[in-house]
Amino acid sequence: MQNKRWKMRSVPVCSEDIKRLSEMYGIPPLVTSILLKRSVESFDEFISPNLDKLNNPFLMKDMSKATKRIAEALEKNELIAVYGDYDVDGITSTAVLTHFLRSHGGTVEYYIPDRLREGYGMNMQAVESLASKGANLIITVDCGITAIEEVQYAKSLGVDVIITDHHECKLDIPNAVAVLNPKRADCEYPFKKLAGIGVVFKLLQALTEELKFHMQALYDEYMDIVALGTIADVMSLTGENRIIVKNGLSQIAYTSNRGIKALVKQAEVDSSHITTGTVGYILAPRINAAGRIGSPESAVELLLSKDDATAEKFAGLLHSENKLRQEIEQTIFDDAQKMLAENENLKNESVIVLAKEGWHHGIIGIVASKITERLNKPCILISLENGMGKGSGRSIKNFNLFAALNHCNEYLVKFGGHELAAGLTVQEENLESFRNAMNQYAEETLTPEDYISEITIDAELPIEYLNLNTVEKFSVMAPYGMGNASPVFLCRNLKVTGIRTLSEGKHLRLNVTDGRFAVSAIGFSMGELASELKVDDVIDIVFNLDANTYRGERRIQILLKDLRFSEDIDK
Repeated sequence: MQNKRWKMRSVPVCSEDIKRLSEMYGIPPLVTSILLKRSVESFDEFISPNLDKLNNPFLMKDMSKATKRIAEALEKNELIAVYGDYDVDGITSTAVLTHFLRSHGGTVEYYIPDRLREGYGMNMQAVESLASKGANLIITVDCGITAIEEVQYAKSLGVDVIITDHHECKLDIPNAVAVLNPKRADCEYPFKKLAGIGVVFKLLQALTEELKFHMQALYDEYMDIVALGTIADVMSLTGENRIIVKNGLSQIAYTSNRGIKALVKQAEVDSSHITTGTVGYILAPRINAAGRIGSPESAVELLLSKDDATAEKFAGLLHSENKLRQEIEQTIFDDAQKMLAENENLKNESVIVLAKEGWHHGIIGIVASKITERLNKPCILISLENGMGKGSGRSIKNFNLFAALNHCNEYLVKFGGHELAAGLTVQEENLESFRNAMNQYAEETLTPEDYISEITIDAELPIEYLNLNTVEKFSVMAPYGMGNASPVFLCRNLKVTGIRTLSEGKHLRLNVTDGRFAVSAIGFSMGELASELKVDDVIDIVFNLDANTYRGERRIQILLKDLRFSEDIDK
């Protein structure tokens, strides 16, 4: 069975608090108990994440400077260049800011660097090109916080720069007209976990207020796209992000954005039941594919489409690119698995660092994430070309990847990112030294316990409660994601009555019973466990509850997270 540690939430809760809050908010006691055990501070904000609870955008450092400069550019009809990024966060940010400025009379061009030729962030050639086209103002989205030299170069060419970013800040920041980033050390904005599109959204709120536009119109126009970008960037779905995503998801069903309509139609999903999972696993990868193996401009143009035919053309293109992305991803994953199987030392290291010529730089991050999830170790995959390596890394809880790269930066050309995900450039000759330094840092930072994947169980749930009624009761907790995981339940002592695999052995389908009630459960990417089970085995399962719609019928879905032969779990 899988080597995961099961742990029940053991935070003590008061029965009187459960009763009082359940009655006050009209929610089931079990839901209240779980929220209390998760230390939800404000039930009011959690249960009712309304738009009027969004923070004042002018609390963000430099917001007034940014709005005044943009208002001036609009008034003088200056050419504004939106400088974006090629992931979903960057693409949605680019599309939203471009559309907003154009719809309010702005002359706007957007620019997204080529992932393979230029890499992430601002570069001198792009700045020079935009200046030569007559740009008076560059606004970065989802990038720019480390672009000190590029901003200085733009200033020397007579171009003002406004930075909007959410990535970690280094000691120095660019000397721009305004730098909007809630993670600035001197920024007192109360919510630090906005996505890049979230920072853009705050800028648009401020501009709407500054220019006396209608705020509800802003929400109606863009909230669905802001939610899409926030989910895709795997941001914490707490605070303002919960407000954005809760309201944005409900808006997708009746969106006015032709691009999102076409994307939903192409993916053949039910627009009336869009969840964070729908966005994260079905819609966002199609947009991401444009930036990974195609042209990110096609994804921006999808979101800017003015007619259905154009939107459907771009949605079809993204669908094809996503299928190609899946094929390339599988090839790289197979390569990495083979490398680990053939070199036990690499597999046993604290940080998995693998490099190979020819790996697609736009895809390696997805594969690194898969390996991290499978081995519960930080993983960095590096694509080598002409003596230079471009890498993408993913990390685990308790290992700050950004801090680790900063510690090892003497071996790197450049790097950037977050605690859990980062990108880097390294010379091939420094690769071994970098690998050794990362592993030494990890050995000093992590304990053996950190490498054991832990499943925290919210509650034990008898099998008779595994039905659509229970799913509906827990819907108040959605949207689920980072910072607000879908509730994890435990069911004990179930007899296996049926075992089969799906998708050529990739997934596991189990039928189980307690002797009175019977259910079917599915374990995605758990097909290998089928060989360890037999009919009449008695097992415990941990799982999430969900519902899906098939041919118009809504059904419960029991999503296995782990299973084991019946025994006591860790307390």
